[in-house]
Amino acid sequence: MRGIQLVKYGITEDCLVYKEDLPKPTIKSPYEVLVRVKAVGVNPVDAKLASGNISRFLAKLPSVIGGDYSGLIEEKGDRVTEFQVGDQVFGALPFVAGPQGSYAEYTIVDTSKTSIAKKPEHLSFEQAASAGIAVLTAYQALVKFSPISKQKRKILVVGASGGVGAYGIQIARAYNPENTVVGICSGKNAEFVKSLGADIVVDYTDKEAFKEFITRDKATFDHIFDCVGGDDYYNKLAPLLNKKGIYSTAVGPVEHIGSKPVGVSTIFSIVWNVGTKQLFKSNPYKIVTSLPHADFRTDIGPLFESKALRGMVIDEKENILPLKEAFKAHRKLLSHRTVGKIVLTVDE
Repeated sequence: MRGIQLVKYGITEDCLVYKEDLPKPTIKSPYEVLVRVKAVGVNPVDAKLASGNISRFLAKLPSVIGGDYSGLIEEKGDRVTEFQVGDQVFGALPFVAGPQGSYAEYTIVDTSKTSIAKKPEHLSFEQAASAGIAVLTAYQALVKFSPISKQKRKILVVGASGGVGAYGIQIARAYNPENTVVGICSGKNAEFVKSLGADIVVDYTDKEAFKEFITRDKATFDHIFDCVGGDDYYNKLAPLLNKKGIYSTAVGPVEHIGSKPVGVSTIFSIVWNVGTKQLFKSNPYKIVTSLPHADFRTDIGPLFESKALRGMVIDEKENILPLKEAFKAHRKLLSHRTVGKIVLTVDE
């Protein structure tokens, strides 16, 4: 089968090698389905693993990386009851650096353990593939960590124009239309973030406006969801939380972690930093993971079906690439200037 195999660490074409003779995976569990992949969502963790900055802890080479997918079910195990052969599906695999990820023509999905849902008819394969890990991360932060659906809340999303942040804005709005939703991003992306449901957008590049915001809004937010990371943002924004407020982060205390090599000393520093915040700060500090779970089918899928959530491929001309150009997608991601998501198409 066709696919991208990471043969050595890096983000060049000779590292992420396009092959046409990879072994086709086979069903080994009665709960598994074989998905013919139509499109693949590209996530920052994909690029960071491939670069080698964090892969030395996680990936064995050669490896087919990738977590997000959309496609059609071609085969199913005997105990799969909620899906049929021919169903169009989307979701995320449990680990982006296993022997068989989503950067390939076929992938195996365990329906009992892994995020999978039927793809809404109105959603293209490319837009569906943009959901996966990004929407799971935002969902865990804003729904699992904080009961936003139960009462009106004031929510701040940092990095609101990126893949995870954009879903954070949408989820905050979808779960309670009365929420006050504020996004932080660059001014050029303000209208886009407002179109997702933000009431207010703060331009972090406008130093005076940003200073005014953090001075004016102290102790007013119920939840801050940080999709950028770093202690600089934390130190400036944590005072904006009220007494019961939660600070959750998809990144942690190191901004854009994985963009540079992560060694043992960095890991210990992160553990110490996070432990200190959790022990000595008055507000909860939580690092979000995006391990797939059944909520994708029961909660997230219906939000896409009802159009409360939408796909996050904003510039289809620039951000939809053929599978063989995965290395170009990784370069774009590591620039940290992508609005929405980048998607790879498998069929050419």
